[in-house]
Amino acid sequence: MGWANCGTDSKGRPIGYGFPATCDHPDCKTKIDRGLSYACGDMHGDLDLACEGYFCTAHLKHTLPVDGDDKQVCEACYKAAKKYATENPEDAHDLVAWFEDQEGEDWRVQT
Repeated sequence: MGWANCGTDSKGRPIGYGFPATCDHPDCKTKIDRGLSYACGDMHGDLDLACEGYFCTAHLKHTLPVDGDDKQVCEACYKAAKKYATENPEDAHDLVAWFEDQEGEDWRVQT
């Protein structure tokens, strides 16, 4: 069994690299597929810090640390993680440390 057909996502869209698609970023028409290499968070809807979107490489350009690995995420999910870490530093101490390491002491989102 391969990963060409992985079922459907919560939006009812077929997922897997066997399904041609278009980047989910608004106004982007880049042709992709719904395989893991284009999935926000590197897995089909299986990451708290990622959406169920599929994006071209131009729009899947941020990384976040998850269980010791860096996962590719879209800009909206990156910003949401940054906001969460800003507002919940006690619950997101690993994420806070990662943002400080990546962006310096002034990484926090102004809320």
